[in-house]
Formats: sequence, structure tokens, C-alpha cells
Amino acid sequence: MRSALILAGTVLLVACAGPGTRTPQPQDWTRHSAQLAQLEHWTASGKLALRTAERSESATLHWRQQERESYLNLSGPMGVNATTVHSDGQRMEVSQGDERNSFDVSTPDAVQRNTGWQLPVQALPYWLKGLPSPDLEVQSLELDPDRNLLLRLQQDDWQIHYQDYQEFQGYTLPTRLRIQGRGTAVKIILRDWQTGKS
Repeated sequence: MRSALILAGTVLLVACAGPGTRTPQPQDWTRHSAQLAQLEHWTASGKLALRTAERSESATLHWRQQERESYLNLSGPMGVNATTVHSDGQRMEVSQGDERNSFDVSTPDAVQRNTGWQLPVQALPYWLKGLPSPDLEVQSLELDPDRNLLLRLQQDDWQIHYQDYQEFQGYTLPTRLRIQGRGTAVKIILRDWQTGKS
């Protein structure tokens, strides 16, 4: 159960310009980020790989976001060790089989005490969309000079690297990203995004 909690907690968090490329246009990023900020109902499906000094794990993921409510399903091959996570930004409930753990995530050390990791759980729905979290100071931000999409972001001493994007229902959304910090590295591949209420 602890391993599943660590993996779930970690997920709930999770191009260089050549000569002659145009200078980034701040208004393009402003329009793009404003569009994504309005996207409050979405689902994303794919895979993740987690690596620490002690372990290496992988899982299939299905994430559904409904405003502040996050619903996450993680499973190994053939559905083994399926784990479900629900968070409203204040509390997190993690279930695996008959085991269930619920705790308050609003205090800084809550996730660390309950899963073994100190993670900015409330930031992850923003990071997955390719946005900085509005609740954390932006330590650094780098845009792709051609498309004005996030390439690199640092918040709360976490590094988020965006490696690929695709178009989904009129939105440009990340399909490959890497999150690193606190001795943890997470690679996420999102093959499908669905936008709008379900």
C-alpha cells in the first residue's frame, strides 16, 4: 500500500532556438495560458514511470479533472495493483483493493507524512496542462521561441521539462513531460486528452 501511495502522491503532484527563429511574443503566451486556465474539465490518459534511489515503478494512468476535483486511476500490467486517488485540493483519498487512506493535504508536510514524499499536490493539474501553478512562485520559466509553449518550468524547487505537445479539440497540450525534484524523477506520456465536461 505504501508503494502505491508513493506512486499516487508523486503523480498528484507530474527545444532550443536555432539561428533566424523569431523572438518570443509575450501576447502569444498570454493568450495560450489564458485559454488553458479556462480549461477546468478534462481527462488525460497515458503512462508514467517513477524513479528514486530506492525504487523504479511504472503504471498506466487515467486522470480526470473537474474544476478542483482530481480523480486518478493507476494500474500495472493487466490491471494489477489498481489504485484510485481522489483529491479536492484539501483532502486526498487513496484506495487499493480493500485498503483506504484519507488525509488532509493542506499542510506542507501532509503528503510526506502519509506517502513518504513532500509534493506540491495542488500544482500537478496545472503542470500537466503546461501551465505554472498560480499558488507557487515561478522560480524560472522558459518558452519555446517558435510556438510560445512552456519548455521548462521551476516551481517549489521542482523542475518540469516539456518535451512534446499535440493539438486536442482546439487546445495545444503536453504529451511528454518530465518532473524532477526531491530525489524523484517522473516521466509522463499522455497519449489522449479529452476536453469538456464528462
